[in-house]
Amino acid sequence: MDGTGHLSDVYGDAIDWNAIWAGRKRRHIANPGYREGGGFFQQKENVERFYPKEILPNPRVERQLFQLEPPVGASVLDIGAGPGNLAIPLAQRGCRVVAVEPAAPMREALARNAAGARVEIEVVPSAWEDLDPCELGGPFDRVIASFSLTMVDIRTALAKMHAACSGEVHLYWFLTPPPWGYVLQGLWPEIHGAEYHFEPMAGCLFNVLLQMGIIPVFEPEFAGGEHRYGTLEETVNEFAHRVNRRKGTHDDVIRAGIRRLFRQEGDGTWVLDYPSWKAHIWWSARDQAVSEGVRPVF
Repeated sequence: MDGTGHLSDVYGDAIDWNAIWAGRKRRHIANPGYREGGGFFQQKENVERFYPKEILPNPRVERQLFQLEPPVGASVLDIGAGPGNLAIPLAQRGCRVVAVEPAAPMREALARNAAGARVEIEVVPSAWEDLDPCELGGPFDRVIASFSLTMVDIRTALAKMHAACSGEVHLYWFLTPPPWGYVLQGLWPEIHGAEYHFEPMAGCLFNVLLQMGIIPVFEPEFAGGEHRYGTLEETVNEFAHRVNRRKGTHDDVIRAGIRRLFRQEGDGTWVLDYPSWKAHIWWSARDQAVSEGVRPVF
């Protein structure tokens, strides 16, 4: 113990998990040829390629809505709302939704989908890092960041989420590298001449919260072990965009990588056998306060 009754000395208070997150995030951004996260979806063709034209029933979204359990009339802040996968069904359930979305093509898709669903969503065209939560009309009953944690200084971002919330904060993030990240790791050296570095994972995020004095609920979720794609050329085209190769180059490298990493089904589709996990991390902002003095690190 450290004399205050905390576990900081026992479990290594010298470890700065926010710095570890930032270092891994910067290393990820420094990947040669990097164009992911917000930058990836600043391009309209990528939004249209990787998201449907309209919000459709989705088992993952239905599970998230069940986990959020917002009462009718609840106020919801959706950070990195994208095309509205959560924002629109939440609005349809009677919630007041404020969507923070920095990418213009995503906002265009969100506006189109909201109009199609006949719901109103307040859209804030900004990155979370550049916002003052006091300007958003909160506090909010639910604050959500679903696979949108692109921030380098994650501690500050989380503290702002906590401050904006009067109910529960819900985060969704990768517990293990996603399937497409595994494929990029196999393709990147041949295309960009360097190893591909993943983003920091949910375990690091959990430790940042602990060092903030927040004890969250941590729920691992199996994301599947079999990931299906289309024909060989459709799969090549998808990963050509993800790997950010110059148009018309390296298709043979990508094709060979898919043949090496995937297996072909009898119907001509390609399957990646790769078990992956995600994490749902949440806490009640009513019951916990950010405290500089509580730093249990496990």
